Amino acid sequence: MKKGVYAFIAVIIFLAMMIVNNLNMGNEAEKLQQEKDNLTEQVAAFKEDREQNSATLEETLKENERLKSYVDNLEKEMDRLKSPVLYQDFLEAVRTVEDYKEEDSFNKAKDYFALSLNGGFSTLDRAGNCPCSIFFGTGSIEWKPKSVLDLKELGIEGEKIFLTYQTGDMKKDDYQFVMKKTKRFNDDTLSWRIEEIKTIKK
Repeated sequence: MKKGVYAFIAVIIFLAMMIVNNLNMGNEAEKLQQEKDNLTEQVAAFKEDREQNSATLEETLKENERLKSYVDNLEKEMDRLKSPVLYQDFLEAVRTVEDYKEEDSFNKAKDYFALSLNGGFSTLDRAGNCPCSIFFGTGSIEWKPKSVLDLKELGIEGEKIFLTYQTGDMKKDDYQFVMKKTKRFNDDTLSWRIEEIKTIKK
């Protein structure tokens, strides 16, 4: 009889231990699940922060480029203001081009170019008959009388003046005259001469 009681008590104790053990395992599982949920939330928050930081970095880079461009423009404007070129110089440079564009003779037109011209002139024959060309270090243009029309844009860079003129229908490009105060071919007097003519798309 006592053996049966002991066996029953042992079964009860075993069941109690199983129940307690299951309860502990359930608590541990719940804790692990909670930790998993917390980690998932942290990972999600980290991803969100990273995306926000990435967007902030992109905006910062864009702002930096904008400021850099602004500073570059300011530096150019400061250089322009420091230039020794005066208003009278503009008038004289414009007058040179205005006189040049009225010339009917290529030989006379050549007198408006600077002594420092990096190029030369070419005519059809020794008599100076045209077609005629003017060569520069960056290219060449064909000279035609009355092909240069009205001044449409001007600028300054250092000691040079840039004058952009419209051209007639016979020309596919407008002309930008690069003006420099220098000597002429046949005169040592300093004056505003054409150093180069660049072509600008219309």
